[in-house]
Formats: sequence, structure tokens, C-alpha cells
Amino acid sequence: MADLRTKYLGFELRNPIILASSDLSMSLDNLLRAEEAGVAAIVLKSIFEEQFLLEGGLDSMDKIPFPEARDYLQSRGLLSYAPAEMLRLIEQAKKRIAIPIIASLNCQSLEVWPKFARQLAEAGADALELNIYFLPFEKEVSSQEIEKRMEQVVASCHQVVSIPLAVKLPFQITSLPHLAYRLQQAGAKGLVLFNWFLETEINLAKRKLHYFRGHGQFSQVLRWIGLLAGRFGCDLAASGGIMTAEAAIKVLLAGARAVQVCRLVLEKGFPALKSLIEGIERWMIGEGYTRLDEFIGELSWKELSLTYPDEQAASGYFRLQYMKAYTGRFNARNKSDSQ
Repeated sequence: MADLRTKYLGFELRNPIILASSDLSMSLDNLLRAEEAGVAAIVLKSIFEEQFLLEGGLDSMDKIPFPEARDYLQSRGLLSYAPAEMLRLIEQAKKRIAIPIIASLNCQSLEVWPKFARQLAEAGADALELNIYFLPFEKEVSSQEIEKRMEQVVASCHQVVSIPLAVKLPFQITSLPHLAYRLQQAGAKGLVLFNWFLETEINLAKRKLHYFRGHGQFSQVLRWIGLLAGRFGCDLAASGGIMTAEAAIKVLLAGARAVQVCRLVLEKGFPALKSLIEGIERWMIGEGYTRLDEFIGELSWKELSLTYPDEQAASGYFRLQYMKAYTGRFNARNKSDSQ
């Protein structure tokens, strides 16, 4: 039997599989089913700043500037998963569940992040995942300003809570290694790669825009886990597009210490979690590994970079790979066209 234990956010987890934040993690029954299926930790469904304001009554709702947002919040039954209910869920889960419970918070206003973070910590959450999303919409706001706000969010929460903080990041960051370093300096203990937000489509018949929830792009997750792993003091968790044991093994080889899973359970149910964990163990035994730590990060950039004299040489290597892929594609196309 292989030892699948890993460390994430200071916790020793029995394996690397975490139930990601979603509708699956908003009821005690589902949390119990996830633990029984074998997950090592659970991230609760995100609670939004607007839900705190809605629960606060009419005076607080005036702080929600968009009237349609207020109507949506009131009409869609979001109070069924209001902050008070989430706090009760944390308290109940801590009495009946042995694995770490990670609360998830999504706010817009910088001043309310620490206030609500403190409430979740006081309810008993073992850690907090900061689900940060600032849409770069205003032409006057630079990328540096947005990243600075992200640092401020982490720093302000770090000042008021003692539990570990993870940051769930978008992948559209100009210099992700730099931001990762700054977030670690601000107090983050973990980074989750990535958060998948809205995608856009156009209905030609009705000539209308509509938006839908984005799906994880596994190649992006694999790429950036590999480039960031081992270079900072933050643990990395992979999130997005992981549907098989093979995919989970790849991100672990790249350097992830944990793997967040959601869509697999939505499509195949909680028993799929057990199969996922067993698949990782079978591969380890077949490859002669006895412990997870023996291969985590084996194919990360940090490990591979040991073959280069410096970062400039490594940069040259990546440039070469880019040219090979690009010119190879065109050579193949030209050859096909000439036949």
C-alpha cells in the first residue's frame, strides 16, 4: 500500500484530493459523503459580500449599487445559503467531520474582506480560501493597481485571522510568478490555480450576449503549477479540468501538493472520488513509489532548471521550444499543402 499523505496549508492530509468549492459543498450531508468517499479536505461553497449585505437588511442593501443585483439576490433564494447558514454549517461540520474545513470568501470592497474573514475564522474554519476576482473593466485602472488590491486583500485578512490563507487566482495575470511572490509576502500560505470565471457567447438568432460559467483548462493549470512549484513558500493546489487519476498524477509531478476536484463529482457522483484516489495509488505502486513526496514536483521547472547554469539559459530553452513548436506546425502545413 502506498502512502498518499501530503502537506497543504500546514495540514497533513491523508491524500491530495480536495473537494473544491461548489454547490456540492454547501450541505452537511454532502460534506459527510465527501469525507466517506475519501477526500482529504473540503472547500465550502463561496460566500459573497453581497450575501452578507443582503442578510444585513435594507440599510446594508443600499451598499449594493446595481439594482438588478439586489433583485437577483432577493429573488433567487440566496438567503438559503446566507452567511449565518454558512457559519452554522462550519460549526456542524467541525463536530462531525475530521478532515480540514476550508471556508471560501468572495468580496469586492477592500474594507469588508477582513471583517467577514474574521467571522468565518471565529466560526471554526480551519483555513480560508480567498476567492479574489476584480474584472479589469475600467480603462484607467492598470494591471499593477489590480494586483496591488489583491495584495491588500491578503494582507488585511492576514492581520485579523490566524488560520492559513489560500488565494484562488485567475490565470489572466501578466507576470504570475511576481504576483505569487507578492501574495506570499502579504501572508498567503497557498495558491489555487485557477479560478474559472464567466465566458461569453453570442446568440446570432437573437443578437444577444449571454454568459456562462467557464470550465478549467487543464493545460494552463499544468503549465503554471510546473513553473511556480518549489519557488515560493506557498503550497500549490491544482483546480480545473482534472477528471482522471492520470490528470491528477500529472499536476502532482508538476508540483501541486493538492488537487481540487468538482466537475468529476458533479458528473459521476461521490463514488468517483474513491476511484480517483485508488487510481493514483495504483500508478504509484506500479512505478515503484511508496510515498507521494517521492515524486511531487519531479517535473517542475525548479527541478528541471537544475540542468541549466542560470535563469537566462532556462529562458533560452523555453524560447527554443516555442520556436520548435511554431515552425514545426508551419512546416507540417506547408508539406501538406505541397502534396
